[in-house]
Amino acid sequence: MARPQKLRCICSKPKITGFLPQGCPEAGTLNLTYDEYEVIRLLDYVKLTQEQCAAKMNISRPTVTRIYDGARQKMADALVNGYRLTISGGDVIVCEKMRPECVGEEHCCHKRMENGAEKL
Repeated sequence: MARPQKLRCICSKPKITGFLPQGCPEAGTLNLTYDEYEVIRLLDYVKLTQEQCAAKMNISRPTVTRIYDGARQKMADALVNGYRLTISGGDVIVCEKMRPECVGEEHCCHKRMENGAEKL
């Protein structure tokens, strides 16, 4: 029997929930899950290592690699073949308060709330 999937911890749900192709008829829709989005955000935007990303999301480094590979494949398919890309779903838990490892995090959702600039 397979081991149950562990919930992946994400900082917040993204404000942007999809992208549409332009210049060609839409070929269909692909969905990027919240955990796939978070891995892309942490590795490619925030520039964390896979180990740091795994610790932040409370998952193993090999799981980060699998999620990252799947997310990149979906994004490449959407770009090359003109699929609409949506962002939703997945087995995730949104952190409820700032964790110690987020103190220096520029894009932490809890910092935005503390500064009064945004309420989620």
